Amino acid sequence: MEHGTPTAALRMIHIADLHFGAQSEGALVALREALRALHPSLVVATGDLTQRGQPDQLRAARDFLDSLQCPWVATPGNHDLPVMPWRRMIDPLRDYRRFLAAHTEPRIDSDLLRLAVLDSTDPKAWRAGRIEEARAQTAADYLSGSASGQIRVVATHHPFDELNEDGRDGMRGAQRALEILCGSGQVDLLLSGHLHQTRIGIVRNEGLRCVVGCVASTPTSPRREAAGEAFVCIDLREDAITLSPWRRTPDTERFRRVKARHFCRQRDNHWREIEPDLDDEGEG
Repeated sequence: MEHGTPTAALRMIHIADLHFGAQSEGALVALREALRALHPSLVVATGDLTQRGQPDQLRAARDFLDSLQCPWVATPGNHDLPVMPWRRMIDPLRDYRRFLAAHTEPRIDSDLLRLAVLDSTDPKAWRAGRIEEARAQTAADYLSGSASGQIRVVATHHPFDELNEDGRDGMRGAQRALEILCGSGQVDLLLSGHLHQTRIGIVRNEGLRCVVGCVASTPTSPRREAAGEAFVCIDLREDAITLSPWRRTPDTERFRRVKARHFCRQRDNHWREIEPDLDDEGEG
């Protein structure tokens, strides 16, 4: 995506946890239909594209992303690493790079978007993630070079939650990485997956800027949230972000839009949620 004539808005789709190899019946067809109809400029897939990281599953995920007929970027999740312990230690992302995408931390730069993808997988853990300070700083340095009017976005598989007491969930180094990205990186929007739940809102941390956070649920796995399978449509403008979840419930064949969430940038560069206009279409 190259700089060109300034655009008024950019539409991005955020999907996560596709789990090729273990998907709900009919979900993939419905997802492809919905995404094509939305005509996004970019699709961001935040990890767990496969169930077991096998070559055929990785190829299937790549074929699906290519079939969307628009640019896409992806990052691996814990399920995309090989199951065999020795392979996880020697070269855990070999098959991912070979069959799905050569780069696990791509960058995107366009008129309204500056996106840094960070690989949060940890070969030493089955579920939890990790992010080193140096890699967070590299991403922050990239974001800090943004042009006026660009929304700065970071995408990871794991949300920015610190490891829990037993070390099974969360992301090692999350708090320090968040400090760097919100500080010198001046990030505006954080995208992640992993939880199989839709979570949208302001990320508030002591002493840090208020930024927008979006955790996307799974649009295809049977291990979905109670409300059904889901993805998020994101519309970016210079000082505004609109996030619209789309859901497919057990009693419907198609994904349908649910009420959008609207956020705007304040003069102090913090973000806050605003009430939609009265004519907002809401349920769709």
